[in-house]
Amino acid sequence: MLLLYLVFVVIPFIAFSYYIYKSVLALIHEKQKKNEFFSCLKSENKQHAAFENFANKYEVEKYALYLKAIRNIKVDYKTNILDDINKETNEDDKENDQKIDSILEDIYNDNQYAEHNVIGNPQASWMRKLPNADIIKLKVMLLKKTILFLPICNKIFHDKNKKSKLYNNYYIDDNMSRDLDIQCDQFLEEFNFIIYEANCIADKWGETIISDAYRIFHHNKIKISEEKKKKEEQQALLKKQKQKEKKLKEETEKANLLADQIIDVSYKNLFNLNGSVFIYKYPYVYPCTHSYHATSYTYYYNILPIFL
Repeated sequence: MLLLYLVFVVIPFIAFSYYIYKSVLALIHEKQKKNEFFSCLKSENKQHAAFENFANKYEVEKYALYLKAIRNIKVDYKTNILDDINKETNEDDKENDQKIDSILEDIYNDNQYAEHNVIGNPQASWMRKLPNADIIKLKVMLLKKTILFLPICNKIFHDKNKKSKLYNNYYIDDNMSRDLDIQCDQFLEEFNFIIYEANCIADKWGETIISDAYRIFHHNKIKISEEKKKKEEQQALLKKQKQKEKKLKEETEKANLLADQIIDVSYKNLFNLNGSVFIYKYPYVYPCTHSYHATSYTYYYNILPIFL
């Protein structure tokens, strides 16, 4: 009977429990992977927004250089394009973005500028007519744009390579799959256009601009990681110092409280001791004579001075 109970009850129950346990673990793991995927999408969206913002400023500044070189018109759109892209935005930046959107509409409506930017021979580009100072500025801006472009470009094509797996695991639906294909086409076009513009600015720079941007990107990534680690260490050290100061303060308060209690008890003991000795050595005697049946009695009183 015991053997039958083990075979038909205990062992199936253990097997079923193990199956449920593994299924729950698989669901939890899958949910964690989905959360990581969508958190990456949120991060990617922030990076993409930063890239688009910089790309708009780049187009405005490039147009200003075009007006200066071709039409001899000097303008300053004050895009602050070379400022830190990681700084927090404020109200002035939002107003500046609105101005940039308005300027972009004027740029898109400039037919002559559009004709001068038709893709053709890079050596015949209007950018070759820029002075050296403006060429350097344009190279810095394009390199910075490429640095912002590379990480999100890699993420897009990485997702495209495993799109079928993402789709089969219900990470993305049909609409997201189509959007991913469209984004890949747009990013590939942008990738080729960056190389073309690099060749317009300088001979054969298009052959090295991607590798240059990768090198700078990884250098900045390592630098940011080191600064973050250093900041965390400083915060941990500061937290430890505050805890140490708090503990020292508590110990000091306890010591002061204990000292006050000891002083109070000692004072009371000393008060009682002094009073009894004073009574013994320095009694106050008040004679009082009372006659009763021709008998005289004298009473003496020891009085403790009230000022002790």
